[in-house]
Amino acid sequence: MKEEATATKAYKVPVEAPKDLIEAYFEAKKKALEEVLSHITHHRTGKARLKFRAGDRGRLRNNLLKDWKYSRYYVDSAIGLVKGWTRLHNRGRAKSKPKVAGKTVYIKSTLFTYRDGKLKISIEPGKRILGSKPSKV
Repeated sequence: MKEEATATKAYKVPVEAPKDLIEAYFEAKKKALEEVLSHITHHRTGKARLKFRAGDRGRLRNNLLKDWKYSRYYVDSAIGLVKGWTRLHNRGRAKSKPKVAGKTVYIKSTLFTYRDGKLKISIEPGKRILGSKPSKV
């Protein structure tokens, strides 16, 4: 018998957020978005085309990682923000280019653990973690 997999896409966690990480991530998202959008061209039909190859991505990643003290995944997620925009634009569903507005941080599952009701999130590899207390049920 095949088991169904369920996945939670996003949820809020009541922890005291590290403001330095949030500000640094916000700036990295803005720089990444600006750089990736500069690689978009428009065909005469109006379709958007993103010419952002692996080499371009690697150069942007290396540039953003200079003086970056946090886990590297945060930079990788900042770069990946534009992927879906071109598809939405070409289907007529995106009216304008994406903007970085909210100060949220996306956390990949490899950056956190959850055991015995305690959540631990990697902020700086091997140096700093963010943790929550067990929730009462």
